[in-house]
Amino acid sequence: MEYVPQGQSATNWREKISLEIHHDTNTLPIDAFQRRALGQMRENCSGVVEGRLQSGLNNGFPSAFWTLGCKRAKRGNYGETRYTKAVQGSFTLYMLSRTWRTTPFTQDPPIRQADIEDALTFLTSSVVCANDARHPCSTAGSQK
Repeated sequence: MEYVPQGQSATNWREKISLEIHHDTNTLPIDAFQRRALGQMRENCSGVVEGRLQSGLNNGFPSAFWTLGCKRAKRGNYGETRYTKAVQGSFTLYMLSRTWRTTPFTQDPPIRQADIEDALTFLTSSVVCANDARHPCSTAGSQK
C-alpha cells in the first residue's frame, strides 16, 4: 500500500508512505529484506547511501530500522531517500517506509530537518500488536 499527499500521484510523487506486508515470512531474517532493498537501490541508482542497520524490539517483536539513499536515479533526474522500519510479527513481516523524491544530490539529500524528525516520530511510534500479554495492543487514547 502506498500513500502520497494530495496533489501528488503514484507516478509523480515527492513524498510517500509505503506499507509492505509479507505473509508467512517468519523464518526469513529481517536483514534479508534490507539487503534486498539495498540491491534494488544499487541496480537503479548512481551513488547509493546506506545507513547502518539498527535492530531491536518493537512491542516484543524483532524489529529493524535502516536508511537508504539514491543520489541520482539511473532512469530519471531525481534522488531518493527512504527511511524504513521492519517488524517481524508472529507470522508476518511488516515494512513501513517514509520516502522522499528530491533533486539529485552529492552530499546530504535536500530534505528539511523537520520532515526527517516527523518521519522518525511516525516510524518509531508505529507498533505491531497481537492482542496478547507479550504484544499488547494499546487501547484508544493510551500511549505505549
